[in-house]
Amino acid sequence: MAHYAEVEIGHQFGPLENFGDCVGKHDEVADDGRYRLTYTVYAKLPRDQHIAAARKLRTALKAHGVGITDFTERPEKPEVIMYARHPREKFFVVADTVKPPNTLRLEVSTPCFLPPGAKQQKF
Repeated sequence: MAHYAEVEIGHQFGPLENFGDCVGKHDEVADDGRYRLTYTVYAKLPRDQHIAAARKLRTALKAHGVGITDFTERPEKPEVIMYARHPREKFFVVADTVKPPNTLRLEVSTPCFLPPGAKQQKF
């Protein structure tokens, strides 16, 4: 994502990895090792460049089959908020202006994964 947005990441914060439980449609939580992952990086970038960076990322994501579900530009602030989802792979993408000042967040959240060799628990 950083490559396509043409930003450099890893200055002050991150990358951050957050592994979480997978919760089923009836609130069940398996103990077979399956997990979901949210991976977040931050780019130190002047705020007036956030919209342009997000536009570049949006173009690249679309070219890779990722659907943009929301893209909001607020040039008066300036800030940007972009949400996207891949229809087949089911991962989510966020790119947005966050604090502290001049920080652009890039985040990917995965669906549930089962580790290789693990036997899937049935409910």
